[in-house]
Amino acid sequence: MSKQSDRPVDLYQLDVFLTVASMGSMSAAAGVLGISQSAVSQAVAQLEQSLGLVLIDRARRPLSLTSAGLYISENAEPLIALARQLKAHATDASKTEGSYLRIGMIDSVANTIGPSVIKQLLARTSGLSVQIGMAIAQEEALLSRELDLIISTNEFVDNPAFEHKLLYKENFVAISGRGSLRDGSLATLRMLADTQPFIRFSRGSTLGIRVERILRYNELDLPRKLEVDHADTLTLLVAQGLGWAITTPTCLLQTGTRFVDVIDLIPIDRGNSVRSIYLVGRRGEFPTLSETIADAVKQSLLVLLDSHVKLRRYVPAGGIDIGG
Repeated sequence: MSKQSDRPVDLYQLDVFLTVASMGSMSAAAGVLGISQSAVSQAVAQLEQSLGLVLIDRARRPLSLTSAGLYISENAEPLIALARQLKAHATDASKTEGSYLRIGMIDSVANTIGPSVIKQLLARTSGLSVQIGMAIAQEEALLSRELDLIISTNEFVDNPAFEHKLLYKENFVAISGRGSLRDGSLATLRMLADTQPFIRFSRGSTLGIRVERILRYNELDLPRKLEVDHADTLTLLVAQGLGWAITTPTCLLQTGTRFVDVIDLIPIDRGNSVRSIYLVGRRGEFPTLSETIADAVKQSLLVLLDSHVKLRRYVPAGGIDIGG
């Protein structure tokens, strides 16, 4: 048997034919379906071609079905009904817990509170796929439907197909090696820039773009001597005395307590920028799970800071705003 003849019936074409059979004419079927009469005729012809059967005797008026057409009209309705139920059930599944979920998280969130959030989601889904990576990669995967939800920094506000929930906000902070300003002065970005090399996030990253804005606002035109892709690598290099950097509390939290005692945090008084973390998905999909994830992220952050007192050094007053 050829692959062509073994193909399943096109359900749209079948639905159009059943409407023609029940209404008694193609023009009446077109009115019910809200399409043109030529589109109805084309769909029926394509169905006949795929089946290799004539379903309508076009030589007779009014419209008359052949024996093959009669058989299909009497037996195919349950198939269409099942297809409609399948769509409805799939839609319901996307709105309730118990679904298989594909979620993406930016590195800093995944490495900080990811395990806690994942643990809570495992109890509320039939299965879970987690993708961790940079914000741009997460956003592309969401657009191509490789992911259902993402935790990222882009709220997709210009795309009406998507909706977002604000999870929390955080302010950027400068970091340098402990005691790098040995005269005891209260450090400023200008003082750091005059005494140490600057370590950048890669220029194509979302974090890198935001940091460059802070530098420009503070009128700091610093040479591009060292760039890194990952926040934990950047913190490690600062801790090793290779320079200073601008990062966020979440990026620091993902390194745990390794560097708490060997780096200093310097507030950014001018031109600071707020990084917002969002949960983003397609409008109307997974509303229950979205609420679960939003609550899990906020509670996990609070528990992390309450349970590890030393980590609070990474979150200066107002550093993270979890909100309600």
